[in-house]
Parts: sequence; structure tokens; C-alpha cells
Amino acid sequence: MWSLIEQFQSILHPPCLLCGSWHANMDNYCSACYQDLPHNTHCCIRCALPLSDSNSIDQYCGQCLRQPPEFNRSLAALYYLPPVSSLIHTFKDQDNQVAGRLLSACLSHYIVRRKLSLPELIIPMPLHHRRLQQRGFNQAAVIVQHLSKTLALTTTNKLVQRCANTPSQQGLNQRQRQANLRHAFRVQAPKSVMKLFGKIRHIAIVDDVMTTGASANALAKTIKQANPNNLYVEVWCLARTLPPHSKLHLY
Repeated sequence: MWSLIEQFQSILHPPCLLCGSWHANMDNYCSACYQDLPHNTHCCIRCALPLSDSNSIDQYCGQCLRQPPEFNRSLAALYYLPPVSSLIHTFKDQDNQVAGRLLSACLSHYIVRRKLSLPELIIPMPLHHRRLQQRGFNQAAVIVQHLSKTLALTTTNKLVQRCANTPSQQGLNQRQRQANLRHAFRVQAPKSVMKLFGKIRHIAIVDDVMTTGASANALAKTIKQANPNNLYVEVWCLARTLPPHSKLHLY
């Protein structure tokens, strides 16, 4: 059990969630642990999958060249490897908001380092109302709250609804995931939100993990069809899963 001094110290200067060090910042990680995280570098500009060429910044993978997704760019801060995978699980499944804050800070730093034009609006990947009731919160909405504060961005969670309570995507390949998500989303919002949406040309969809990109692709297609402009859609994620047989986990 913590002493009163340690409890008071944890409020003013919280420990690192990864190593327990008292040299952490207010987002609960120390510089050493941050450097050791599996950062996503040298990846496809479109889907954020790692590229074998270490000089391949802002290039496309073969799959995105052959069959480009509906979204235009993906920014995924980390690889879905330990300890990131366990942090995401405790955030989603155990409502560990400290882990969510740490991961959201990593994504915010990654976006800032890329020095790209920021979107006019960011939206969370929506959950079906039944899934929302079961979990109690939308993890993507929590990430959006952090990003909107740190990056001073406009956000809304009222633009898109998930109208189909799709089965779990786990274990499905990309084609099965796409079929699973057909007609899963619809743009339906109050007049004030639709008025804002009709003026924007650059939007980002925020989620926790990108696996095949099927959910982001379906949502990007839906919002592009509902927007009168030539909408530029980004996908922002905490982490990107690696393709089968990837050797990145060995390094």
C-alpha cells in the first residue's frame, strides 16, 4: 500500500505506467520508456503498414497502389506489439483512462512530428449503441477528447451513427471484414453539425487500432458520399497491427 507521501506525489507528479519511475511526465510515461515503445516508422502513407525500404517515407505499399482505400492517409503512432497491445486492452476492456491518456499523448506527438496540415474536423469511430452500453464508453471518443485539447481541433460525435451491430471482426480476413461492414454506417446529425460538415474539406477518423482498415474504409466511403466537397479523409490510430509473418516483433 502506498504511503500518504507517495499518494500525494502521484497526484502532483504521476509515476510512469510502464516502469513505475517517478521521472514520468503528466501523461504517465518517462522518456526512456517512450523511446522503447514500438514506434511506427517507414510506413505506407495510405494504410500505415511498415515498408521494407528504410528510406520509404511517404510512399505507398503495393496493395494501396493496386487497390487504394477510400481514405487518403493513415497516421498510426505505434505498432500493435507489447507493451502497446496490453495498454490498449486495459484501456478498452478495463476502462483504464491512464493508459488511454498515455496512448493518446503518443498519437498526438506523432501527429505533431509529421508536420502535416491538420484537419478541420476529427470524429471518433462510432460504436453501435448496444456495444456502447456493454462497454460503457467509446474508446475512440476518449482519444478524440485528448487530441482536440492538445491539438486545438474541432470535434463532434454526432455526425455518424453505427446503424448495424456487426459481429466481432476478430479472426476475419479483409474481404470478410468488408462484407461484415456493408451498410454499417450512416451520416445523420443535427442541422448545426450537418452545416459544419458541408463546409469542410479535410476530416480525420480516429480509432484505437487499425487491422485491415475495413472499418475505416467503410466509414470513409460513407462520409465522402455525404459530403458535397472533394473530401480528404485521414485515419488516425493509436496502433497498427502487423501483417502475418512480419519480423518487426523480433527487433
